[in-house]
Amino acid sequence: MGTKRGNFPMNVLFERLRKLSMKVKIFFGTLLAIGAMLALKLTLKHHYYFFVVSESTHAAGIIALVYKLFALRTCSGLSLKTQELTALFLAARLSCSSLTQANIHTVLDLISLFSTILVIWMIRFKLKSSYIKDLDNLRLYFVVNIVNCSLVALILFVLLQKKYF
Repeated sequence: MGTKRGNFPMNVLFERLRKLSMKVKIFFGTLLAIGAMLALKLTLKHHYYFFVVSESTHAAGIIALVYKLFALRTCSGLSLKTQELTALFLAARLSCSSLTQANIHTVLDLISLFSTILVIWMIRFKLKSSYIKDLDNLRLYFVVNIVNCSLVALILFVLLQKKYF
């Protein structure tokens, strides 16, 4: 037996949203995101706490993913290339934050990086039989472009560090 929807205001709103075209939905989503960012900018006094909470949530999500991989013994639905890209991003972010400032952000990035490396190790070695490479359709040139951008950023960092520091 299904549930009766009724004429609750939220049900009416969601029903109207479902009937809109995709372009209008994207426009409303963009408008909502911009409004949320403006609201955060106007209401938050200490941005530091917001970043700590967001990084803690990211670390907790990756740790929950590791637990799920250990418990279910399958990695179907996970992209190895995306995990490798995340590890590359976290390594670059960790190196930058350790050079500029060592604080709780560095510790949380380190926890996230180790958890991501554990996920990569499990997909590559422990759960290799459940990984379907054909379904992992992230294009490799995205990764190659990020490596190129990282090299350019590293060269510029070294050159600018000699000039300004």
